Amino acid sequence: MVLDRSRYYYTLAAMLLLFGLTLPLSKSAGNVILFLSYAIGVTGILLNKNLKEAIFTNSRQPLTLAFSLFFLVALVGVLFTEKYSDGFHVANKFFSLPAIYLMASVLIQSLYGEKKRNENAEYILLSFLVGLMVLNGIGIMTFLGVIGHKQYVTPLAPMHVHHIWFSNINALGLYTAVSFLLFSRYGKSDRGKLFLICSIVLGVCCILLSISRTAWFGIALTSVIMAFLASKNRKIIFISMAAAAVAGLIIYLFIPLVHDRINLIRQDITAFFAGKTETSLGERFLMWKAAIMMFLSNPLVGVGTGGYVPTMTAYVASGQFPEYLLEFNQPHNMYLFALATNGILGLASLLYLFYRILIFTLPVIRGGLGERLFAFLAAATAVHFMIAGFTDSFFNIQILRYTFVFLMGVCIRNSTVSVHRG
Repeated sequence: MVLDRSRYYYTLAAMLLLFGLTLPLSKSAGNVILFLSYAIGVTGILLNKNLKEAIFTNSRQPLTLAFSLFFLVALVGVLFTEKYSDGFHVANKFFSLPAIYLMASVLIQSLYGEKKRNENAEYILLSFLVGLMVLNGIGIMTFLGVIGHKQYVTPLAPMHVHHIWFSNINALGLYTAVSFLLFSRYGKSDRGKLFLICSIVLGVCCILLSISRTAWFGIALTSVIMAFLASKNRKIIFISMAAAAVAGLIIYLFIPLVHDRINLIRQDITAFFAGKTETSLGERFLMWKAAIMMFLSNPLVGVGTGGYVPTMTAYVASGQFPEYLLEFNQPHNMYLFALATNGILGLASLLYLFYRILIFTLPVIRGGLGERLFAFLAAATAVHFMIAGFTDSFFNIQILRYTFVFLMGVCIRNSTVSVHRG
């Protein structure tokens, strides 16, 4: 149903664009826009009959159950932690998953007519790319010394965005730009293609300067997997994989920044077995061991939502682990964090979320061009999180959590998954 172009229509549509634009730039802005969107939406439901009818008609979306279940498991997990305040603090983070998903998916379905939904969803995704390009522009100027006092300093982390977060949000931007190039009208126009190529080049530069191996390996494996899923010609797939392998080898051999970071993996592993644990991988190995211990202490529900830090504190106090591990509030592994804090139930809810994303997107990837753009982007985002999640807990990080669920809300809606409903 096409709504009257009321003040609610324009305001909520503007909120979606602003949310996408500010995702890479400001955590506070995202929270404010999310709150205002719900406040204006509730007001509109009470005062605007068309808006009320449209929102209630579109309130059931494909991933609502999966995101809600993920949050509910965390909420129930509060009952099993030592300090309820810590538990509610962590559970509150996960509340944003269904909240943002519903905001994006329901409003796009409600505010725009059937023929305009995908077009306006593309505008929202482009607003995210614009915001990311602004962040990357600030990043490059920071690296060159135009801004601040960190000329040629790596890892690149502009505007106090941690370098791992910075590189991985750029990975999501990379998948967004590639999706537009492959499956949208913007990839066919000269101006659109120029914008997308500039976005990709700027993003790749920032990803390299971030020196985050999490993002590097995530992008490499995700690219191979998505090429396999999207291409009907298996010969092209193998040629692309070979070309990617050659390109990776060249980058490794001739870019010292990459060469040194990759070689550091072997050095860290060697140092760990020699008893030196204060390295990037050494710290992770110890945190993974601690997380497994937490899981084994109560396999069904773990140590409870918010119980990771207090339990780690107890482990350190007993002399089982070094004190520097208390600097981290999660074990840098998405799967082990779920097991440690919410046990088998936590891991099951996490895997169910990715399962739901993939069963909706994979059948659509070979479908129509408009739907294929959204399916490809959502699948690439999910695959990247699944891979990179082995070395970091992305759902604990607001900028990545918000971006992930926002992309899912824009991409996986009732009108984009009509090929397969489950």
